[in-house]
Amino acid sequence: MSPAPSFRGHLWTYNPVRGSCLLLLLVMSNLLLCQGNPCPSCGPNVFATSLRSRTDLFIEVAWLSHDFHNRSTIMFQEFDEKYAQGKLYHINAANSCQTNAFDFPEERDKAHQLSNESITKWALVLLYSWNNPLYHLVTELQRTKELPETFVSNTEDIEDMSERLQKFLESHFKKIIAPALKMIRDDPIVWSDIPYVKSSEEEYRHSEFYNLFHCLRRDSYKVDMYFKILACRALKTC
Repeated sequence: MSPAPSFRGHLWTYNPVRGSCLLLLLVMSNLLLCQGNPCPSCGPNVFATSLRSRTDLFIEVAWLSHDFHNRSTIMFQEFDEKYAQGKLYHINAANSCQTNAFDFPEERDKAHQLSNESITKWALVLLYSWNNPLYHLVTELQRTKELPETFVSNTEDIEDMSERLQKFLESHFKKIIAPALKMIRDDPIVWSDIPYVKSSEEEYRHSEFYNLFHCLRRDSYKVDMYFKILACRALKTC
């Protein structure tokens, strides 16, 4: 898999060629997802007008969410290949994710049944939930220089992409911010494994890095899925 392009330091501009490619991708993806069945949540709702009026923006942000997930996947795979072979890090990785406290829709067919407002809220909750872990991950990688520079730069790019995705939702769907924050306040997420990242024991550190990269890959997939669903509805390709 080739490395995903970085948006760091570049302005968001609409590229009609890239937009056409994404449109085709969304059409093919949703033909497979719907399998000929109507999508009940694709009908008009509170966000319908907002989606249609921001078609070009959704094409760009769908590419950004794709890069967000792709970069997270590449980083996890590289760490797994270099540091986790022969280890048992994977045994508890899924149970270690701090976002397990929320009942996020993880399958596309289930997510397609949700309203645009619900999907937007879940995307924002997921992104908010990663602010603290990403901050600490970037800080520790910069401080210790334990992993190759590519891990540092990739994590910085991922943090930047997360912030851009949050700003997009916050700027265009302001009414969803309060409900998303309320969900986090009602069921606060506390990432409790900071001591392991700072541990003097390499095994502990690598185990926690593995968990973080694993959970980030998993959650970035859901974020990407939610944005692609919103984009396909904006483009009326569901």
